[in-house]
Amino acid sequence: MKIVVKVLKGLFVFLLLIIVVSFFLPSLSHIERATVINAPAKIIFGEINNLSNWEKWSPWEHKDPNMVKTYSAKTEGVGASFSWKGNSDVGEGTMSIAESVADDSVQAIMMMQGMGKSYASFKLKKEEGGVKVIWAMDSKNADMPWYFKVPSKYFTLFADKMIGPDFEKGLADLKIASEKAAAETLIPVRHELIIETTKTMAQVIASYRMKTNLKTISGDIGNSYGRIGMFMRKNNMQQIGSPITFYHSFSPESIDMECAIPMNKMIKGEGEIKTSEMKAQNAVVAHYYGAYDKSGTAHDAIQKWAKEHNKKINGIPWEVYVTDPMLEHDTAKWLTDVYYPIE
Repeated sequence: MKIVVKVLKGLFVFLLLIIVVSFFLPSLSHIERATVINAPAKIIFGEINNLSNWEKWSPWEHKDPNMVKTYSAKTEGVGASFSWKGNSDVGEGTMSIAESVADDSVQAIMMMQGMGKSYASFKLKKEEGGVKVIWAMDSKNADMPWYFKVPSKYFTLFADKMIGPDFEKGLADLKIASEKAAAETLIPVRHELIIETTKTMAQVIASYRMKTNLKTISGDIGNSYGRIGMFMRKNNMQQIGSPITFYHSFSPESIDMECAIPMNKMIKGEGEIKTSEMKAQNAVVAHYYGAYDKSGTAHDAIQKWAKEHNKKINGIPWEVYVTDPMLEHDTAKWLTDVYYPIE
């Protein structure tokens, strides 16, 4: 019994010492890294100011491929936000843009579940050789929950070494994404287009329908496929074909679309995830090679073809993304099959 008492006393003294020492440790932590990017500030700013673009360069995207992200209705500028939930490497929390100055700076607030609030900032400065991007993060002990205040004091001693390398990786990928985007604006759009009639095959799909616009469509499509993927994993379903997007209506201000994934058998849908069978039908298809933002040329070409061949379009169009952009980085090699049903 005396030994137990001594151990408890020793543990108490140790914990008390840790708490006392924490009062003398810094209450603020600051992490900062920078790189020079050979691209216009407007392009770099666009990569940072649009949260859906973070998937291209955020260092934490690669730490959990199964991370679930949910975007707010707004993905760009002040008020844009997303939440995430992943493994122990990425945790759970929300990210939101608090301030945004065009082509100059972005301020964001990160709320980590159980760990409080941190403040991220991106500053763009023009200099010889391009634009210097400074990425910093500040954390205040006062913003931490009570149970994390002491650990956070010790965290400040190692924060730079722990998180600094992630910032370096993120900036390196941001440089690649920005310089690639800049290069694509300087060269002609490369694409090939082949049109033919076909008979589509019947297939079972799981789908998620939503309304979006040209500014947010990229992030919304990613979010939609994430929702469908969760449903399929939950029900042990297998993907047996390339992702699909149906366009119920389309205008620059409002797009009514339905993202879908072919699966191996029919099951009942859940909530906003619907399941159905695409029936076999006659269609005209354009095999389009090129970047997604120029695929409108395929739609225009099909509509022109239909008029020239006296064919009546009988339903809504859909796109099939044959090439996985995560595996093929050359946009000229991305194959998208654009379908229109015809009588």
